[in-house]
Amino acid sequence: HALDNSHEGYRGASDAATLEDNGAAIRHQLWILSDQAYKQAVKDYLQKQGKKISEIEKEKIDDFSKEKPIKGSDFSPLENPALDAYKETLKTVSGGFKKFREIQNSGATLRRVFKNYYIVNSEGTELITRAPGNPYFIFLWANAQAPDGMTLDVSRSFSIQSDESLPNEESLVKVQEEMSAQLIKLTQAKLADPYTAPAILDPESTGVLFHEALGHRLEGERQRDDDEGQTFRGQIGKEIVPSFLTVEDDPTLREWNKTALNGFYRYDEEAVPAQRVILIQNGILKNYLMSRRPILGYSKSNGHGRAQFGRDPIGRMSNLLVKSTKSFPLSTLKIMLLEECKKQNKPYGLMIRKTRSGDTSTARGRYQAFRGTPEEVYRVDANTGEETLVRGVELVGTPLITVNKIIASSDVYEVNNAFCIAESGTIPVSTVAPHTLVKEVELQRLREDKQRPPILPPPLYDLAGGAR
Repeated sequence: HALDNSHEGYRGASDAATLEDNGAAIRHQLWILSDQAYKQAVKDYLQKQGKKISEIEKEKIDDFSKEKPIKGSDFSPLENPALDAYKETLKTVSGGFKKFREIQNSGATLRRVFKNYYIVNSEGTELITRAPGNPYFIFLWANAQAPDGMTLDVSRSFSIQSDESLPNEESLVKVQEEMSAQLIKLTQAKLADPYTAPAILDPESTGVLFHEALGHRLEGERQRDDDEGQTFRGQIGKEIVPSFLTVEDDPTLREWNKTALNGFYRYDEEAVPAQRVILIQNGILKNYLMSRRPILGYSKSNGHGRAQFGRDPIGRMSNLLVKSTKSFPLSTLKIMLLEECKKQNKPYGLMIRKTRSGDTSTARGRYQAFRGTPEEVYRVDANTGEETLVRGVELVGTPLITVNKIIASSDVYEVNNAFCIAESGTIPVSTVAPHTLVKEVELQRLREDKQRPPILPPPLYDLAGGAR
């Protein structure tokens, strides 16, 4: 536990196994993989010993925590649901995009992933557990081009626990029609200029902000890695966000307000039971997201050692919850936005919705910044409150400054189910957050796309009965 081969770029060994339950074939594959993994482990271990001789060791911290062995099983048998009928639902939904000449490409997909993890280790753990994440994921998407060549995308996703919970055709068609209408509006919207102003972020955008600006910086490994910026190292007990905000990460939550959460699991990838962790309470930093790699002052995992299969687990988020004690109805929040604009002598504020993706840099020696790409940005007139859709910008900022400029929130919370990509691979996650009123956000221009729109109308539009 004090010195092992982990965290030196080691990723283990993996390969495909026979589909049949053939003990001899499985044993043969494990024999090959064990030989590969053992040789690589010895090499990594010797390299690590060499580093201890040549490099200064600032802190004496074990490489691996000691945890109670787990024995048990919540094995879930593989199911073969009848999804043939649902294929027709997806055809109907995706076919609805053909009605619009502006839409160049689109689709509707259903992905079903069902996994059990078998985990054994030399400490005595023998565990079979269901892999994290909901097994069903529906993704609707469409894109178009503005007259100036800018590519515009809209998408909607659904993370679902069972085939009985799959959305019906009527509800998906309604979503598809709303997406199509929104995409056409985007093609007609004006380009926005770089701008700083007060803004209301919807729950999805708020979730992305906290995920990128705070969540990744509270992952345990980043507090001991000298290549990291270590933004919150040594900050336990100090106020790092406004005092009306509390942030938790709770993988034990299966759903929120009847919506299935994608970050639910019973055990992490290191066979440690999932645990609710209060990261920030009333603005004060309380804890980090811990795997079995200790950091100074934290010798135990709190069940957040997560990884894509075949990767080395590190402390990662699961279900990130942002809670506020300074909440108002959304209508009141908009009035507060207009008042803030007038205080700052800004002609308009911003409404930012459906931030689908984001990224951040946490490395030392690089800019400590984050970025989010919203699907919808509205200018909100400071005098009339009128909302005007614009396009071509993304949300950027520095983490500590932006989060500390939150001045209020709504009393409505919403779920965003997604997947997070980081060093240990792609993992299922969720955020639960309210709308937030931010005193100032910054928008910058998106990279320009100079591709000319297609000369001829889409063939599928013709087949759908459109004008030739």
